[in-house]
Amino acid sequence: MKVAVINNWVPFVAGGAEHLASALTDKLAEFGHKALLVKIPFQWHPASKILEQILACRAMRLANVDRVIALKFPAYYIPHPDKILWIVHQFRQAYDLWGTEYQDIPDTPEGHRVREIIMRSDDTFLPEARKIYTNSHITADRLKKWNRMDSEVLFPPLLDASQFRCAEYGDYIFYPSRITRGKRQCLVVESMKHVTSGVRLVVAGSPETPDDLANLEAILRENQLEQKVQVLPRFISEEEKVELMNHALGSAYTPYDEDSYGYVTLEAYHARKPVVTCTDSGGTSIVVEDGVTGWSVPPEPREIARAFDDLFLDRTRARRMGEAGYARVVSLGITWENVIGKLTQ
Repeated sequence: MKVAVINNWVPFVAGGAEHLASALTDKLAEFGHKALLVKIPFQWHPASKILEQILACRAMRLANVDRVIALKFPAYYIPHPDKILWIVHQFRQAYDLWGTEYQDIPDTPEGHRVREIIMRSDDTFLPEARKIYTNSHITADRLKKWNRMDSEVLFPPLLDASQFRCAEYGDYIFYPSRITRGKRQCLVVESMKHVTSGVRLVVAGSPETPDDLANLEAILRENQLEQKVQVLPRFISEEEKVELMNHALGSAYTPYDEDSYGYVTLEAYHARKPVVTCTDSGGTSIVVEDGVTGWSVPPEPREIARAFDDLFLDRTRARRMGEAGYARVVSLGITWENVIGKLTQ
C-alpha cells in the first residue's frame, strides 16, 4: 500500500507530534508499505495566516496515494478518498486553551472569527475521514465534547524502546522536552530553590522562542541555582538523551493539560525511572499514578521539590516506582504491531 503520512510542520521546531510522524513513516516501511512523510509548512502568527493555511490544505490533492494518515490541524483537512485520522491534538488554542494564558489567538473580533472558523472547519471536514483515531483518552474526550465526534484511542509507542535501560539511579532528575511555556520548565527550575537534598535537575531541549530561554535563565540567575540545575538549550541527539535518561534518578514531565502521556514518560518507564508530573498535566495521568509509578503533585514549586527530595532520599522506592511504571506501559499494549495493524486495515 502507498501511504502518505501528513503532518503540519513549523520550520525548525520539532516536538512529539513531529517525532511521531517520522516514526510512523519509518514503521510503515518496516511493515512492508511504501510510505512518504508529507510536511505542510505552518505558522500561527498572525492569526489571519491560520485561515490562509486552512484554505491551502483544502486546495491540496495527493495523487498516486492509496491511503492518507493525517495527524494534526490543518493538515488533516487535505481531501482524500481513503483518509484515516490519528489526531494527536486539534488546534487547542481554539478549544480547551481558549480563555487561558496559553490561548495565543487574540481576544479580539478577528481572533473570535478565526476561532469560529477553526471550529466550524473541524465540524465540517473531520467527518470526511473513513476512521478517526486519537492518541489518548484526553484527546478523544475533547473531540467528543467540542465536536460531538467519536474516536478510537490508539496509543503511540516509542520508535525504539530497546535502547532505554536502567544503568543506575543517579543524583539528578531529567526533563527532556522542547523548552516552551506549555511544558513549564520554568516551574520545575523554580522548584529547585526549595529542595533540601542533594538532588540536581537537568533540563534539555530546544527553546521554542528566545523569550522561553531568557525566562528560564532569569530564574536560574535570580535564585542562584547554577550549581543545582543544568540547562542544555539545544536539540540533543537520541544517543545523548538515552544516556542521560538511563543514568537519571527519575524524570520530570509537567506540561499544562497535555494531550497524551508524552514520549518523556514512555522513555522514563522503559528506563525504569519514576516520573514526577502535575495534577493538571492531563494525559500523563494515563501512566503516572501518584505514589505508585511516580508522583503527581499540584503545580507548585514546593510540591515538586518535595517529590524530588523523596526520590533522592529513598532510592529503593524510586526503583520500585520505575519498575511499576514499566509494568503499566506493558499492560497498555503500546506496540507498533497494534498501531500499524489498525492504521492499515
